[in-house]
Amino acid sequence: MIFTRKDYMSDKCTHEEYYGQLVTQGIKDHVVRAIPDAIAKSKDPSFNDIPLDTWNRIGAYSVPNAEFKKLGDFRTAMGVVCVLKEAARQIREAA
Repeated sequence: MIFTRKDYMSDKCTHEEYYGQLVTQGIKDHVVRAIPDAIAKSKDPSFNDIPLDTWNRIGAYSVPNAEFKKLGDFRTAMGVVCVLKEAARQIREAA
């Protein structure tokens, strides 16, 4: 099932479900290469102990705008960070 931005804003899906659908194996690989130790060392469930400028730096082109558009959304720095953090969460859960 695909969740749109409208679904997300109407609480028809969770934050994890919405941003998780944008996570690809390529994005997870990119996050692991960019911050391999930070994910394991993070003590915050939302990875807020990893500086925002780190997320912004690694996320510059990691999620194409076209992927957000498919969901009725558009790419923003915050949206990309949410996708990257969801990828990190999935990586940590799989470990």
